Amino acid sequence: MRSPLTNPIRSLSGRLALAVASAVAIALLLLTGLSTWREVERYAAAKREALRMTAQILAASAAQATAQGDEAAAQSTLRAIAHGQALVYAAVERSEGEILAEQGIGLRLSDDIDLDRGTVSPLDLMTTRTLRVSVPILENARPIGRVVLVSDNRDLAERITEVGLTAALAGLLALALGLAVSMGLQRSVTRPLAALARTMDGIRLGHDYSRRAEAGSGEVGALAESFNDLLRAVNERDQAIARHNAGLEEEIRLRTHDLIEAKQSADEANAAKSIFLATMSHEIRTPMNGMLVMAELLASADLPPRQQRYAKVIARSGQSLLAIINDILDFAKVEAGRLEVERIPLSPRDVADTVVTLFAERAASAGLDLAAQIDGDVPRTLLGDPVRLGQVLGNFVSNALKFTAAGHVLVRMEMEREASGPVLRIAVSDTGIGIPQDRLAGIFTAFTQADQSIARRFGGTGLGLSIAERLIGAMGGRVGVESRVGEGSTFWARIPVEGAEGAEAPVRRAPAVPAAIRFGAVGAATQAALAADLRAAGFHPAPSGDGHWIVEASELLASGRRPEGAGRVIALVPIGDTSGSGLMRAGLADAVLRRPLAQAEWRPLLAALAQGAPLAVEAPEADAGAAAALPSFAGARVLIADDSAVNREVAAEALGRFGIHDIICVEDGGAAVEAAAAGRFDLVLMDGSMPVLDGFSAAVAIRAREARDGTARVPIVALTAHVVGDGAESWQAAGMDGMLAKPFTLAQLGALLARHLSAAEGDRETVVPEAPTLAASDDALLDEPTIANLEELGDRDFLERILRLYLAQAPQTLLDLEDALARADAPAAARAAHGLKSMSANIGAVQVKDRAGAIERAARDGRLDGNPDGNLDGNLDGLADAASGLDDLLARTVSALRLRFGVPVDESGVEGGDDATVCRLAVG
Repeated sequence: MRSPLTNPIRSLSGRLALAVASAVAIALLLLTGLSTWREVERYAAAKREALRMTAQILAASAAQATAQGDEAAAQSTLRAIAHGQALVYAAVERSEGEILAEQGIGLRLSDDIDLDRGTVSPLDLMTTRTLRVSVPILENARPIGRVVLVSDNRDLAERITEVGLTAALAGLLALALGLAVSMGLQRSVTRPLAALARTMDGIRLGHDYSRRAEAGSGEVGALAESFNDLLRAVNERDQAIARHNAGLEEEIRLRTHDLIEAKQSADEANAAKSIFLATMSHEIRTPMNGMLVMAELLASADLPPRQQRYAKVIARSGQSLLAIINDILDFAKVEAGRLEVERIPLSPRDVADTVVTLFAERAASAGLDLAAQIDGDVPRTLLGDPVRLGQVLGNFVSNALKFTAAGHVLVRMEMEREASGPVLRIAVSDTGIGIPQDRLAGIFTAFTQADQSIARRFGGTGLGLSIAERLIGAMGGRVGVESRVGEGSTFWARIPVEGAEGAEAPVRRAPAVPAAIRFGAVGAATQAALAADLRAAGFHPAPSGDGHWIVEASELLASGRRPEGAGRVIALVPIGDTSGSGLMRAGLADAVLRRPLAQAEWRPLLAALAQGAPLAVEAPEADAGAAAALPSFAGARVLIADDSAVNREVAAEALGRFGIHDIICVEDGGAAVEAAAAGRFDLVLMDGSMPVLDGFSAAVAIRAREARDGTARVPIVALTAHVVGDGAESWQAAGMDGMLAKPFTLAQLGALLARHLSAAEGDRETVVPEAPTLAASDDALLDEPTIANLEELGDRDFLERILRLYLAQAPQTLLDLEDALARADAPAAARAAHGLKSMSANIGAVQVKDRAGAIERAARDGRLDGNPDGNLDGNLDGLADAASGLDDLLARTVSALRLRFGVPVDESGVEGGDDATVCRLAVG
């Protein structure tokens, strides 16, 4: 790199000399120009006076000749001045403009400068050659003519040259003086500065901070001394750094060792906490399994009213305890960062329906009105986690019901627009006690409640809202609360909307349909939800007069007659109330709508009301009777492996409620492997933690024997209390087909049996409302709730249309799956299986969905039947067999769908639930 000091033009002394010379040159030019300008002005004034004086003399001499018109006399007068060197022309003119006499060039120049006009520009004087003046010839003060003189300006150039030479001499003298001053400054200032700059440049390039600059005098010397002080400070710093570096490596080693030990301690503590949490969860859930299931069985038994009430209290208390445990476990998962959120299509309306139905009994027992209002612009589906979204909404509703003594709880879903895009706003408003303003900031903090009094009237862990906040945060949204003491609260969540499918087509009232709607004694929340949809459809609430009526069933029963002037009457019936059928048979109501409102029931009813179509809505029957009807799986043979006698008895008794009486029980995993090898079972319920051989190892051994002997695969389900920790996921690695967490309910067990067993002939149409996923159609091929939802969404044309789409796409997707397996293309097989699973789930083909899902998981994981080799080629036979079995399963499912959507199914039943259940304990 070249130093700037090696370039003399850019050096300080050179720049100083150049500055002095430039200043002198500029001053010289300005001075010369100004002097020339002033000299030209003086020349013009002098020239004017001289020419006018000469002209006046001639005018006086030629006055008489001009008056007499004597041309010879006038010519003689002009010849008297003809010898003037500067004059080039002279003339005597009469007043008429006639030239009486003239001398000189005889030719008048058109560009002569007329000095008689006053101020003349110096620039004009320098650019012309002749100057002109004219003086009048007077006789007795009367003008009789004029004298015109023209002169050249040759002497102007000489005068300008003299001025320029004078200015140049003065400039040279000033330049010499400036250069002398510059040289003096160089000796006293610039040279020491240049030396200091060279020293600094040398230190910069050589990093030799031991050098010092020469100290001079004055300001430059002070600058050099300051620079030397800086060098000394740098030297001291370098020495300190060197000393620090000498021991830094050892310090880093010691600190790294401490950090490793601290990390190991933290990991051990975290592992110990996780193990403790999993162990305590298992130990708590194991006895609770017996308590809850037996309490549920006892509550449904034929007991006196008081004892039955006691049993129900035990069951509800156990469920409350289980909910608290689940909250703690969810919070632990959130804290550990292990809580996962799915991104699958979900229906906001279905989530709202599920939540309000779940809390219907609790709201009714508290005398509260619970309803959901869904705005018309809410999408049919969007991407999200339906389970977690339902959990958040359920936490909000549960919290609202807990702190509301009277009034209502209203759930509302609406769309909002933010800078980042559309968002779904979910709000739950109540008329409860409200929250003080000083408590709002910490309401979403774990283990915090608005009511912290000693009495703790409302109970709870204080974790529900904290978990809801974490879940919404994982979905990319945020939560908040608005409240006033004594007036109620509104908890809300805003969730970004992605993958949204368009909103449902708006319902519009036909012109011929009356627009007036009257409400009876309807709860505030229910009326708000109904009124919003009715207004959007073109109806308007009317306080009096004729119109359609929406009224509580109890009000109709009390009056015993239809409302006066009523058009159509819709009766609101609480869930479990059997009065709806009687109202419709008596003609008091045209349709019955359950309360809390379910969008799947209300929207079709609203469309029929708006179009004037028949209100084909059946009255809901009593939930208690439906809940007592359980599907029968008589003839199935089940193996129960559990080291707890209580758990074996509970499982056997629960299976007996589903008509299963051929049950073998073993106490450890080794006995389970032997029993599975000795006989055929339709299902194995395997506990995870057992002596001799744990359940997961036993499942691996059973799968290995099936692969070795080529026997049929038996469904194995983990019946375990491990819901956190490694045990919660070990069932997948062991090749099991599912997991049922203890404690379980009859509904959950029924859903499990329906997925893996065939229902008895006489129970094909039985529905279990407690389990939304329970498949209870022909051979458990169809998921009844899904079919029911499809029937509620549209008419028979709609059902036939989606069935035709399924018939067109499912077989082709199955062919794609078989082709991918033939080519050993794992990604293509997983995609095809996923497509078949998705469409089957939407139409309710539950077994096809489950089988396709298993193939998808095997293709994605690269293993089948517990073989973790990671190579699809090694598992191709197992996947191909599973896919070939899908062909027959799909054909039977299609037949069931045709029958379900067309000809009614034979509803003849078979009794068998009352038979005694025998759990035969297998011995070695």
